[in-house]
Amino acid sequence: MTEIDLRPQALPTLTFERTVARAHAHRRALGEVFVSDSVAEGDSTFYAAVQIPRAHSLWYDRTTVYHDPFAMAEAARQGSFVVLHRHVGVPVGLPFSMLRYEFEVTDRAAFLDDEKSPLEGVLRYEIVSRTDRGADFADLTLEGELRVGGTSAMQLSADVVFLARADYEALRAYQQSRKSEADPGQPVLSPLPPERVGRLDSRNIVIAEPADEGARWVYPLLPDPRHPALFDHEYDHVPGPFIIEAFRQAAIDTAVRSGGLTSPITTVVSCSSRFDQFGEFGAPLECVCTPVDSTRPDTARVDVELRQFDRVLTTGTLELASIAEFESSFVHRVRAES
Repeated sequence: MTEIDLRPQALPTLTFERTVARAHAHRRALGEVFVSDSVAEGDSTFYAAVQIPRAHSLWYDRTTVYHDPFAMAEAARQGSFVVLHRHVGVPVGLPFSMLRYEFEVTDRAAFLDDEKSPLEGVLRYEIVSRTDRGADFADLTLEGELRVGGTSAMQLSADVVFLARADYEALRAYQQSRKSEADPGQPVLSPLPPERVGRLDSRNIVIAEPADEGARWVYPLLPDPRHPALFDHEYDHVPGPFIIEAFRQAAIDTAVRSGGLTSPITTVVSCSSRFDQFGEFGAPLECVCTPVDSTRPDTARVDVELRQFDRVLTTGTLELASIAEFESSFVHRVRAES
């Protein structure tokens, strides 16, 4: 990822008073919109104000005193759509696909939860590459940086493609025609215990017990369209946020199983993902996890693959950092006293 010079004195005035239009953030529920404002600076530089709620069914379900970086990554994902719709002129409703999404936490302390206020930050996005292939078809590469309280907290990068409605429908028809029929005899699987992946609520668990294949583990995925955050609205395919959350949970369990981490009480410090094909509902999905060597102390790296119909649909790598046990005890004590 390319580092962006986001000097504090260069920040424009942005408001945190209300959310942007939910359609611009590609969300159905107002409570799932994390972007409050945006502004353009020229044709290729954009700013967005984001706020992470203190209480959230998915993102507050954690066992550390740090806000979940995945929550801010979701805010940044929404921020990219807000920028494209409000300032670049991409029409709302035009089909899109995020082909690549990466982030790296550059200052973990910026995510510390003071138990008093929501986490707020300012995103700066740069369009570093754009290729137009017709009125409704464009490839875009975005590089971004998040600042929290004047501190550079996260770097981001994404490739997005927008397609004409007819082209998107033709693509989906072609992809579905190459895939097998769903198996009506799929077994009913139970989710992992939430403590295995550092969570408290079983309703947020999206993977089942894995198969041990020696140097790797294969986790069945459990998409539940009733989940209010991961399935905020209807989809014609398994959505990216669900896939990334499954990657995170499977990577944590794999890191502990393989000895890369001593505890599932951890935080994600980097995540890269590439989406090559859509996942389909009604047929088994599985995440294949392989531990790999980490370049930083007290961290574990896991390569992940999403598979369906014997094809690899999505690939990625997650890096997880250990967190002191006392932080977990602190969280439980604070919540018990509140």
